[in-house]
Amino acid sequence: MKRMLLMAVLLVLVLFTAQAATAPTPIHECGDYTYIFLTDDDIQIVCWDGDDLKLDVPSKLDGHTVTSISECAFADCGRLEAVALPDTVREIGDGAFTACVRLSRVALPEGLTDIGSAAFDGCEGLTAIELPASATRLGDNPFRGCANLCHILVSPDNPNLYTEDGVLFSRDDSRLVCFPMGNTSPSYAVPEGVTVIGAAAFDQSLFLESLRLPGSLTTIGRGAFDRCPAFRATDLPAGVSMEG
Repeated sequence: MKRMLLMAVLLVLVLFTAQAATAPTPIHECGDYTYIFLTDDDIQIVCWDGDDLKLDVPSKLDGHTVTSISECAFADCGRLEAVALPDTVREIGDGAFTACVRLSRVALPEGLTDIGSAAFDGCEGLTAIELPASATRLGDNPFRGCANLCHILVSPDNPNLYTEDGVLFSRDDSRLVCFPMGNTSPSYAVPEGVTVIGAAAFDQSLFLESLRLPGSLTTIGRGAFDRCPAFRATDLPAGVSMEG
C-alpha cells in the first residue's frame, strides 16, 4: 500500500514538473524514508515505509535537513502508535497521516507553521493533540474523522489559533476550524464574531443534534456538516453562502 501511495506521489511530481517544463524531481531513499530536495539542503519526506510502533522522525536524512512532510507521506501506517516530529519541520502536508488508525500520540515541534487539510484524517486513536505557538496556518479541518479526539490544546502564545469549549478557531479568517468528533454535546452555539464555518468543520459529529448560528456568519464551507446523522436543519442568518 505504501509503495502504491509513493507511486501516486511520484506521478503527481512528474506531472507537475512536466507542466513546468523542467526535469522530473529526483527521488532519494534513506532507510525507510523517501525524500526530495526543496532547496540545496532542505528536504521533504514524501514516503515512510517502516513498521515501527513508535517513531522519532530524524531531523536529517543523508545529512540534509528535514523541513517538510509531504501529503500522504505517512498515510495508512496502520501499526504506528506514536510519532514525534523534529524541530526542523515547518510544514505538514494534506492528508499526511491519513488512516493511521492506531496513532494516539503526536508530538508537534515548536517551529511548525503549517498543518494541511485533513492531515490527521481517520486517526481514530487520537484523543488529544497540542498545537504549538508557531502553528498559525491550518487547512480544512486537519482532524476530520478522528473519532475519539476530545481535546485540541493550543499554546496560549499562539497569535492566531485558539480553542473555546474544546472547539478550534482561527483568528485571521474568523473561522471555526474543527468541532472535535469526540465531542458528545447534543447542541452547540457558534460564538458571535465567527464569519466562516470551515470545510468539514463538523464532519462526522455523531452526537450533534442542534446548532445556533451567529448573525456574523457569512460562509459555510464545503461538507461542513457531512455525516452528522442526528443533526437537524437549522435556520441560516441572512446572506450566508454555502460552498460546494
